[in-house]
Amino acid sequence: MGRSRNRRRKKQKLVNLDWTELPRGILEIIFERLTVTDCISVSDVCKAWRHVVAQELAGWQSRGVPWLMMSGKDREVRTCISILQKQHWDIALPEAYGRYCWGSYQDWLILVKHIGCFYLEISLLNPFSRNKTDLPKTWNFYHKIVLSGLPILENYVCMLVHSQCRELSFWVPGAESWLKHKLDGEPFEDAVFCDGSFYLISNDYNIWQIKSANIFASIRTYDAYEVKIDCHEVIMSEEQENSGVLKYLVESCGELLLVCRLYNTKAEAILETHDFKVYSLNFSLMSWKRVHDLGDKILFLGKCCSRSVSSTELGVAMRNRIYFSNDHAAPWWNEWDSDHLYGISARLNLNNAGRKDWGMFSLGNGIHEDFCFRGNRDRWGPIWLTCPQWWCCRKLAVNRYSN
Repeated sequence: MGRSRNRRRKKQKLVNLDWTELPRGILEIIFERLTVTDCISVSDVCKAWRHVVAQELAGWQSRGVPWLMMSGKDREVRTCISILQKQHWDIALPEAYGRYCWGSYQDWLILVKHIGCFYLEISLLNPFSRNKTDLPKTWNFYHKIVLSGLPILENYVCMLVHSQCRELSFWVPGAESWLKHKLDGEPFEDAVFCDGSFYLISNDYNIWQIKSANIFASIRTYDAYEVKIDCHEVIMSEEQENSGVLKYLVESCGELLLVCRLYNTKAEAILETHDFKVYSLNFSLMSWKRVHDLGDKILFLGKCCSRSVSSTELGVAMRNRIYFSNDHAAPWWNEWDSDHLYGISARLNLNNAGRKDWGMFSLGNGIHEDFCFRGNRDRWGPIWLTCPQWWCCRKLAVNRYSN
């Protein structure tokens, strides 16, 4: 009887416990072990928990959920799709009106305004915090910009890339103009920042490496010839063909991945993708090794921004997947060059039914032969953007108390 009475008393104490008054230190220990989706869920319990999840957890600023932001420059409201959460949001972005979304870096957008006379205005905008940085004007023929770090840092580098002209331009905070540099050799198709260096891949699968420290040194002296660039001849483990292949470089937990997107080269089958192949760079042997299993990694591919995310950290029951946007087959093509494509299917009497803005490919599941993605002809492909965990928590709270 005594033991039974004690158990009932302990149970009653647990029932009467005010969980909102748990010490923040204990809450942080608990929440740091949760996935992103679990943290978003527990933030809806009470204001105290939401504050800890949204502002006090270690690394809270870098955690988030991948989104797709739809294209369209003449709108103050942009539609974003969370594929993993199966939700969509309309984000008010008056700063982006009249500007193209050229890409992103985590939760920062890269906005471009085509001002004529072959010039571009470039700005970096965080649509969640509203922080904004304006970059110097530049020529409009560059087809990609790559960042080495978050724009809130003092020592990040921006690198502009033009494939066919093999031209690069660099900018760091405080510089008044871009530092241009010309490369020799094959044109390159994509670029990414990984472990202190920018990497570019050429048509022949070789790699160019530029350390960010060298860029800072060159900009201080404004001498482009001082930018040390290492060219690595990389062995490809399989025979490849360059026609009908889009190449993406992706940084994945310090690993450098090459994703080859194979598309149909027939004119009547424009924007049709039929396979993906993934390779990992062996830095010691300088060779591309085929990857058949990504483990818990999910890849998000886009012409202007690609990323790798852990499904375990996100807390989603999926793995070994590639999500991709409807990219143009020419890597040097930009959205401001393609306004004439809007509504082209109707003008040319083409069937655009069933064509999509994004797709998903499962790597190594035996369905390769049946895979065929047909991209939307009438609209520029969307870009990937990371929606931060803290914003999801606050948005959930707003929706809850407004209903």
